[in-house]
Amino acid sequence: MRLIKLKCPKCGSTFTVREGSDLAICEYCGATVKVPYRKAKITIKRTKLNRKPFIIFTAVAMLLIITATIILTTVLNSKKLPPMAFKADGVYLVGEDIPAGEYILYPNVKKNDGEVTPVLEVRKSKEAAADSKDFLYRREFYMRQYVNLNDGEYIAFEHALLYLPEKVRLKPLGKEGYAAAQLKVGEDIEAGEYVIVGENKKLYYFITSKPEAALYGTAALNSPDMLDFDYCENRIYLKVKSGQYLSFLGGKLYKVGDAPKPVKSDGGILPPGQYKAGVDIQSGRYKVTATENHINSATVCINKNAVKTGSLSSWDIQHNYVGGETLDFIRLSNSGGEAEIYIPDIEGADIYVTFNYCTVDALNR
Repeated sequence: MRLIKLKCPKCGSTFTVREGSDLAICEYCGATVKVPYRKAKITIKRTKLNRKPFIIFTAVAMLLIITATIILTTVLNSKKLPPMAFKADGVYLVGEDIPAGEYILYPNVKKNDGEVTPVLEVRKSKEAAADSKDFLYRREFYMRQYVNLNDGEYIAFEHALLYLPEKVRLKPLGKEGYAAAQLKVGEDIEAGEYVIVGENKKLYYFITSKPEAALYGTAALNSPDMLDFDYCENRIYLKVKSGQYLSFLGGKLYKVGDAPKPVKSDGGILPPGQYKAGVDIQSGRYKVTATENHINSATVCINKNAVKTGSLSSWDIQHNYVGGETLDFIRLSNSGGEAEIYIPDIEGADIYVTFNYCTVDALNR
């Protein structure tokens, strides 16, 4: 035990005693002195907190968050998003809700929408009835569709999206072709000759001076805006000029040099379709045979500088082939469903041969 110092209250002398005694005797005067109680001093050793691991953990976490943000931003920015539609379903006043001009409509039909049809209406008044003079036209459409709008008109559409043309320009026509669409010649495609190809499909095209021109029925036949239309199986040619609108369906549109070659059967027989001499078929003699159950519809039409198929004879005669001429037209019903034909080779002329509901086989193979 350690020694502690005490001061005698009687004589004032200082002396020492061992710690732990209750009473002590002053060695100078003999007085009894009470030893005061001393509490043990408790020392708490404070441990200094090591903050280094926490700082490292925080730094790593922040680094991971920053890295993830950079990666996510890069992915989102690299993904090509579709162009923003100008307007969705609704009724709009041209000149107030939207500017006058030319627009493009795209169908906006989802798989779970059921059997719905995109519809476009243009009116002079907002609530114009379909049989009134203020109701300009109504179109049901299933593909890319142009529409020209003037100030004061109302456009109403549903199950579609309206775009500014510059937002949805098509990439240049390449070897992959264009699927069914309405195209503006001089904007989407150049003026010239094209071919539509669709294996085992009925192909249609319509060439109009206005995008809203009727495409079907008597209204189309009698419309001054209908410049040309035709149909054929598997393959059909057409020619367009700048400023015209081409609508087609059933197959893909190609430049003549990029189109897939005609597919022959194992026996070398060509299916029904329209073929260009020197490109799809060579000049010479051929045997044609009506396809099953089509003997009364089977025809062969050979034209010089005209892409008409002979399928629309009354309309073709009315429009006089626009600079072309028919070299031969054969109905296979007049010859028991079979016939021999000759495809000529005329210098400086384009020869188009259409086999409607009949196949063709070369005689000189």
